[in-house]
Amino acid sequence: MKHLSLALLAMALSMPLSAAEPTQPTEPAEIPVEGSVWDTLVPKDWDPRAEYETISKEIYGERSPEQLEDTDRRAVELFDAMQDAWSNAPLRQDLDDTALILPGFVVPLEGDDKHLREFLLVPYFGACIHFPPPPRNQVVLVKMQGEGMPVDMMWDAVVIEGTLKVDSHDTEYGTAGYVLEGDQVWTYTGESE
Repeated sequence: MKHLSLALLAMALSMPLSAAEPTQPTEPAEIPVEGSVWDTLVPKDWDPRAEYETISKEIYGERSPEQLEDTDRRAVELFDAMQDAWSNAPLRQDLDDTALILPGFVVPLEGDDKHLREFLLVPYFGACIHFPPPPRNQVVLVKMQGEGMPVDMMWDAVVIEGTLKVDSHDTEYGTAGYVLEGDQVWTYTGESE
């Protein structure tokens, strides 16, 4: 299990975050479904890789963390520091009360055998199930209106339409920085809806 925690952390850091510059709406407006819609949730001046490098240098100095065992106390210290940084990642306050259409993957939280009423929506498969979870600006707590999302949809990539709120929540799978009050849900097809 050598280097497993650090490998997972490195994998999380390799996920694309801000390829396109986010827009700065002056009033709530719909954000189009596109490859960079998740990037829109990240403040443009926040660089998770730079944060990782800063924390890593504080703990390891000039030595690379990949050269050490997971059992090394510094590996645990790095993991804990990154977990704390991800749980406190900055949010886009200007997106509060914004209409949003967001594709993603489901991590179920609350529901019954037919419908999910609350779940996390994340940008890539397996996020929040494997550690470390993504930064909180890449985790959205969805609260479906009405009876909820049919349970059989949780295995597919989905698209949720609703109203985004900037409101951080700790869950058993990680910290969500946003709440999406979901009005509609459909299976993601990769085509413009």
